[in-house]
Amino acid sequence: EWEFSGDMIRMPEFCAPALGNKNNVVTIEADVPENGSGVLYALGSGAGGLTCYADNGRLHYEYNLFILQRTKIASETAIAPGRHTITVTTQYAEVRPGGPLNISIAVDGSEVASGTVPISAPLLFTANDCLDIGTCLGSPVSMDYRERAPFPFEGHIHRVHVAYA
Repeated sequence: EWEFSGDMIRMPEFCAPALGNKNNVVTIEADVPENGSGVLYALGSGAGGLTCYADNGRLHYEYNLFILQRTKIASETAIAPGRHTITVTTQYAEVRPGGPLNISIAVDGSEVASGTVPISAPLLFTANDCLDIGTCLGSPVSMDYRERAPFPFEGHIHRVHVAYA
């Protein structure tokens, strides 16, 4: 398990939690502004990684499998402004290297989006990029916020808890 402050940046991927290839739950406690935007967390880079971010209040998750395949999952509606607990749960649909992952995003215990990453990265995404919370300081994981990089979160992240499931 890991406990991070809301401003933890540049933790090398080989030291960070393996969010892209282990069963895990990321729990974020944050103050979300009305129609808020910005990266909640990003692991890896534009060459491969994953990210969870808000855009105009809607939550987004993207799994970038080495540019070859991008899986995007998004909530239908915007999060109400205020303090919320956002959880991103990753579970293997098939436990094997490169196996598919089921992703579920919840706000205050209610699922708002889900989907399946068809192929996961069996090891690391990069040897030279990092885990960032509240921003994406390296090469942007998602092309959807590339022009707004480093795309800092407009609200306040109190803490991020990561646990392997």
